[in-house]
Amino acid sequence: MIINKAYKFRIYPTKEQELFFAKHFGCSRFIYNHFLALRKKAWKEEKKTISGFECKKMISKMKKTEEYSWLKEVNSQSLQESCLNLEKAYKRFFKKLGDKPKFHKKNHKQSFIVPQHFSVNETEGTIQIPKLKSTIKVTVHRKLKEVIKFNSLTISKEPSGKYFVSINVDNLTKEHKKTSNKIGIDLGIKDFLVNSDGDKTKHPRYLKQSLKKLKKTQKKLSKKQKGSSNRNKYRLKIAKIHERISNQRSDFLHKLSFNLIDKNQVIYLEDLNVKGMMKNRKLAQSIGDSGWGEFARQLKYKANWYGREIIQIGRFEPSSKLCSSCGYKNDKLELSMRQWECPDCKIVHDRDINAAKNILKIGQEVPKLKPVEKVTAVFSIKRKQVASVKQEPLCL
Repeated sequence: MIINKAYKFRIYPTKEQELFFAKHFGCSRFIYNHFLALRKKAWKEEKKTISGFECKKMISKMKKTEEYSWLKEVNSQSLQESCLNLEKAYKRFFKKLGDKPKFHKKNHKQSFIVPQHFSVNETEGTIQIPKLKSTIKVTVHRKLKEVIKFNSLTISKEPSGKYFVSINVDNLTKEHKKTSNKIGIDLGIKDFLVNSDGDKTKHPRYLKQSLKKLKKTQKKLSKKQKGSSNRNKYRLKIAKIHERISNQRSDFLHKLSFNLIDKNQVIYLEDLNVKGMMKNRKLAQSIGDSGWGEFARQLKYKANWYGREIIQIGRFEPSSKLCSSCGYKNDKLELSMRQWECPDCKIVHDRDINAAKNILKIGQEVPKLKPVEKVTAVFSIKRKQVASVKQEPLCL
């Protein structure tokens, strides 16, 4: 089976290469923002849409003018990819998979794409890209296994100042051995995950662990003069704290999702209204720290890789209120009640374990034509278009 993967490695550019990257970041960002403004203006004044292909054709005309002649210094295909990214952002917005396209900012994550004419030397640990004579040093911490084709290469700079390269490839892989295990999963705040077998996975709460340090650094940042080197120093410190939290959460979710996919043939999930739950100011920070949407996304594509199945149940199914033994519905169950006794069969239930058992039961009644792979999204949360992470598909 052929699957799409992205291998992410850290790169160590020289000062000359950093300047070269800065030009590409700036030009790619300018093209994106320029055509975003142009498309907005065309729609507002003439109710006219400009396609990504039309934007690509305009770039060559812009280069011929004296005003935009500096666009010739960078790879032309990287500029064209910015137009295509804008087109993808609009398509995601119209399909209700993401927010309305916004202007890119200089201080946020920067990136540009090289779709062709690049080479990766795995043994020497170097990368060659167009318009750059020198090779870029890269740390290849794992091998590119069973690569059929190299699709594209994305170079990015994090707010912390670190540089990374993401190599998009087509891989040949084998399906895992099928098992008979089926499991229901209930996601929560107290325990991150509770399954129908009664096993609980504790919530790591990485943001909460670093919150005290983060607040202290942010307080110092607020006292620094805008534009000063001291303010920039503390901005980098905050960026590194956020990067560490993100890496910890990503590592936890990758290990947990692979473990579940490896052991179970079918996994049943809930369709949570995350957007609505985030409006609760008492729970918003904990829900945001959980990463439920990212966890579900990882389960989806890993299930596709290894021949597993992910099925979601309806959002309004009363999985917590139903007795998993006799089916009695407890309408008086409140969120604060972590254990409750069934009035019919007198069995005392752990709220989360009971919910996971009900998700498994309800999920088995869902028609087989409704797997997660054929549904728009597992969770109804607005997802931003982000760069790929290690061993993740760029498209599903």
